[in-house]
Amino acid sequence: MENLPRGPRRDYRRPRNDRDPRDVHRDHRGPYREQHGYYGEGGYERGYARNREYRPANGRPSFQNSCPPLEKIARVSLWDKPAPGFEGVSAARAKACGLFPEPGEPSRTTDQAEIQRLLSHAATNYRSQAFQDSKLTPLDSRVAKMLILRADFSVVRLERVKKYLENYLLANIVPNVNYEDVKIQMHPTQDPNTVIVHTLRSTVATALFALTGLEVLELNTTLCLERPKEYVVFNPNDTSVPQEPLEDVVESSQLYVARNVPYGTPREKLLELLQPLAKVRSLAQVLDKLTYESKGVAFFEMVSEDPDILTKLNKLAIDDQELQIFRACENPERKYEQAVILSAETLFGALQSDKISPHAPSEIVQFLNCVAVEDLVDSVKYNDIKVAFEAECSYHGHPEKVLIPRPEGDFRPGMPTKPEVGRIFVKFPTLQEAQKCAESLAGRKFNGRTILAAFYEPDDFSRALF
Repeated sequence: MENLPRGPRRDYRRPRNDRDPRDVHRDHRGPYREQHGYYGEGGYERGYARNREYRPANGRPSFQNSCPPLEKIARVSLWDKPAPGFEGVSAARAKACGLFPEPGEPSRTTDQAEIQRLLSHAATNYRSQAFQDSKLTPLDSRVAKMLILRADFSVVRLERVKKYLENYLLANIVPNVNYEDVKIQMHPTQDPNTVIVHTLRSTVATALFALTGLEVLELNTTLCLERPKEYVVFNPNDTSVPQEPLEDVVESSQLYVARNVPYGTPREKLLELLQPLAKVRSLAQVLDKLTYESKGVAFFEMVSEDPDILTKLNKLAIDDQELQIFRACENPERKYEQAVILSAETLFGALQSDKISPHAPSEIVQFLNCVAVEDLVDSVKYNDIKVAFEAECSYHGHPEKVLIPRPEGDFRPGMPTKPEVGRIFVKFPTLQEAQKCAESLAGRKFNGRTILAAFYEPDDFSRALF
């Protein structure tokens, strides 16, 4: 029989890691381990006297039960505690009197005597110069400069759509739209066929809104544009009409877009067609930059109280070509309107009047004037603020989400921030819980600041339209 190679012998196996090397050549291992190996000097430190199943997995002792968990440690509350020297003073009053420096100004130290002097002076002159000069209209809001664009982005790239919109503004003469206002930005949403269009001015957004429902052959898709749900229409209720219609795009609730106008139609012909229906305050056409002829789009403002005016306008035609007319500034679902220009003198009175539409209740509550931007940069302070808000909101409902936007990582004091920074958004499962929380926290003090509460549209919140 042929001799076959033999495998390794069992006696040549390496000893186990937990076996004492001195026990390899000893026959009586038990007594030796009991006397020397396990319980001898240094044996416990080497691990021989400890049971393997009680050893820590990472080789380190566990201190799990040596101290209480962090959740049980009492936190210092940030609620209803004003800063030293500001007891009984609202945050709005302290800010309006000029006590705090504007963003970008060098920091200054103020003693208690200076605080009392400024506050007493503010009691008689309750306005700063910046507060007096500020005037607010819906056209100044960030929402007025946004559009929601829907298209089939599976057949066309986002960059091509953006370039098409910018070329439309560059190749045509759009009233009240300058060359430096042409740049736009697009941000995707959770829906792959929906993007957010950001413009520099509200007039640019209105000019692009005239393209809604237009089928673009070179893009092989249809552009559907709409306003955000938070969009507020400016309705000044001005019935005065100039002798000669203006050639500007005046954004208001009475602004209309006329599309499908024959190319080269003169302005006078459009006026003759519109003036028999109502008084025309302004009429502006989109013109070609080379030929200065009409490109088929016009904006006009009419003063009419006829509820069927839009139906009558859509029956108009030029050279057997029917016009497509729709409102340029409209929030068809919410119908938010503002009929007054807010300023320091009219702010508090206008908020209580019917000149500003109240916001519809929703499941999203936004809190303003809650935190400083510098506190959001610090991760420890940011976590304390979020925990404090979650705990306080849980007393009034079951918050599903607490969102606190933070500035960029390279933020420095005085740098501009995004508009949503400084606000806190809380989402509730029901409308009743959101209303209860908003009514309970509005007017309270958080970290020395008076909280302002308002509702926010759920659709805009899901699209990050802040």
